Amino acid sequence: MTDLNKSTRRQFLKVGGAALVALPLIGMSGASLAAQNESVRKALQYQTSPKDGKQCSGCQNYQAATKGCTLYPGDTEIAPTGYCSGFIAKK
Repeated sequence: MTDLNKSTRRQFLKVGGAALVALPLIGMSGASLAAQNESVRKALQYQTSPKDGKQCSGCQNYQAATKGCTLYPGDTEIAPTGYCSGFIAKK
């Protein structure tokens, strides 16, 4: 075997090993973020429908571009017609 083949194989094994270690960590961080957001949703009484004429699209915390909210980090499934007790009317 040439030195080039040994180097390529060794590099492939290093990168492959690192990827195998990183995949579960990425999956766990997403799961823990989802669990955190679920508990925040419960605490702030999030619902997917408006309440008393108030809805996420009229709140300062709502981020229309990402369909997210500053109160729910990483959550991109906040409905524009939703509502939670963290509602602050846009000025």
